[in-house]
Amino acid sequence: MEVVNPNGGPRRGILPESPRWRLLVLAVLAVMASVSTFVAVKEALTAGIDFQWSGAHLLAQHQDPWKTYIEGDPQRQFILGQQPNYLAEFFLLIGPLGRMPFLEALKWWCGLNLLFLAGVLVLARKMFHLDRDHTLLVTFLVLSSTPFRVTMSNGQHGIFILLLLSIVFYAGNRLVKGLALGVSFGKYSFSPLMVMVLLLERQFVALLISLAPPLIGLLVAQRMVGGSLKTLAFEPIATSKIAMGPGSGDIMTPLEIAMRNHGFAAARAYTVPALLGLACAAAAAIWIVRNRRLDERMRFAVAIVMTLLCFKHVQYDFVVLVVPVAAAAMAPKSRARTIVMLCMVHFWFVTSIVNHFYPNRVYAPEVMIYAVLLFVMAIATSRLYPGPEPAVQAVGG
Repeated sequence: MEVVNPNGGPRRGILPESPRWRLLVLAVLAVMASVSTFVAVKEALTAGIDFQWSGAHLLAQHQDPWKTYIEGDPQRQFILGQQPNYLAEFFLLIGPLGRMPFLEALKWWCGLNLLFLAGVLVLARKMFHLDRDHTLLVTFLVLSSTPFRVTMSNGQHGIFILLLLSIVFYAGNRLVKGLALGVSFGKYSFSPLMVMVLLLERQFVALLISLAPPLIGLLVAQRMVGGSLKTLAFEPIATSKIAMGPGSGDIMTPLEIAMRNHGFAAARAYTVPALLGLACAAAAAIWIVRNRRLDERMRFAVAIVMTLLCFKHVQYDFVVLVVPVAAAAMAPKSRARTIVMLCMVHFWFVTSIVNHFYPNRVYAPEVMIYAVLLFVMAIATSRLYPGPEPAVQAVGG
């Protein structure tokens, strides 16, 4: 399918025009994706170190998972490395999995994650009008990536949150937007910048609707476990202060490392970097909304990159870069497109090699370098299309 640029002339995306070379590139990537997916699924069925089964299991038994964790989990009810630093709505949502035996729940979550990724790719194709070959290209790239394998292996939830946010920025119905955004608050590290962008876009109805899922989740959880509603509301944040480790390319992590090394109290070393992240997110949201190059879908692509920069995210969360990669796949040939794709190669493939040689350590200068690369990627993503809107105007939202 040939995609036409309204500014003049056909464009075929980043793949070579020669059918033979296209087939070769896609065949090589298909082999890589097959091997990577096999490894990801195999590990997903046996690992699940970050899967939130423990929290869902405790809540299903009418036990407060956050209080249990904060008090040191004296009965060792949290398995592996699972930590309940998610909102109540998320634990209620995966409650059926929490009632299953752990290994059976892992099988379901593995299958669901693959379905979530399929949904993300379908929406990305519609958002950025990918043709068949470029849809395959983006699919094979993300399936071959280290963040995808780690997300699957750890039982993480980034793909699910990305699907919800894709719905937010694709759907035209304000009820659908609001509900999807509200459910995405469950993993709240992605939501602040998205909320700021929608606020500046004056999407007040959708934002108001988005309050319903977390509020309902909180009320249902309070009815199940009892206690103070206010205490229950802030327990996920208190858990995060204990459980949240360093990020991989954000501005919060180097500041937190510096503050801890200079003897600041743990509470302040948590709060000050969080405030810095919020301030930078606010500045990013203003820039994104005021950028006349960007329509709503491209704002989403830029915001996804910036949220990795502004707030703590580790390697598996970089799977969300599938959105700017999809945007770049069909963009006109430019330096910006090249930069986006090179940054993707770094975060999806090169960082795993670096981590292999330097495991189990966080090096502040490295995090700062990665943060600079994310900033460069965000700038490049914002310049993929020359006009006031992307060269391909998405339809169907």
